[in-house]
Amino acid sequence: MRLDINLFRNYSEFRKILVYILFLISVILSIIPGPIAQLIQIAAIILLGWFILQIFFEILNPPTVLERPRQYDNFYNAWPDIKDYLMNTLKKGSPFTICWLDSSLEHASVLISDVLKPILLDSSKNPLKIELAMLDPNWAEIDKINPSWASLAKSNYESLKVFLDVYQEEIRKHEWSIDLLLYRFLPNIQGILINFEHLFISSCTWRNGQMNHDNFYELYHFNDNFAGKEKIDQFRSWFEHCQKENQNLAQPTPSSQGVTFFITTEDDKK
Repeated sequence: MRLDINLFRNYSEFRKILVYILFLISVILSIIPGPIAQLIQIAAIILLGWFILQIFFEILNPPTVLERPRQYDNFYNAWPDIKDYLMNTLKKGSPFTICWLDSSLEHASVLISDVLKPILLDSSKNPLKIELAMLDPNWAEIDKINPSWASLAKSNYESLKVFLDVYQEEIRKHEWSIDLLLYRFLPNIQGILINFEHLFISSCTWRNGQMNHDNFYELYHFNDNFAGKEKIDQFRSWFEHCQKENQNLAQPTPSSQGVTFFITTEDDKK
């Protein structure tokens, strides 16, 4: 589709230049005597009329360009829009849900630092249900997918537990529900579903023998014209499978190595 749009755009630009040239030729030839100049002028006028008719009909019947989801190069390019959708939904004041599906929960730090912490320190109440799904750090097969994901997933898991412990009173006052789900299967997609209406989604791919999740994101809406509902249903099916998987898995035991991102202390809350 992108190629079709570019071809149409290039042809329109070329036609515009050609119309100017034909018009200029017609004017110049009108002052040059002789039958040959007159024949060339007639041909130029006919071509000019043909292009003008094309432009006229395109004005009356503009070409239909199919809508497509907005794309982002990676998660961090998408994050400003993700944050805007989260904050705008929160401002409505009504309860809403966030479903966050990730491999190692690597990107959850920005959710906590940029969105959750500031809201928790606000006195207003914003009922919220958050479910975060990630690979089980204790899954024996995780090293075969990506050797770095086991330690990263465990560290991020423990970091989230620290956040939940430190802010448990604020979470209770705001009537929040935050659940961490674990799964043990090859990750296919990842993304963030906001209130079952807006979906930022990406896919996992193989690179140099390792699973990689730093791919482009797309934004879908439940009521859009490019299969947004179908994409959301697909994402929810994977997320619901994670929920079922989590029921049969034991939670990882904390290590003594500490955490790597967003270590939260009581001083941060003041």
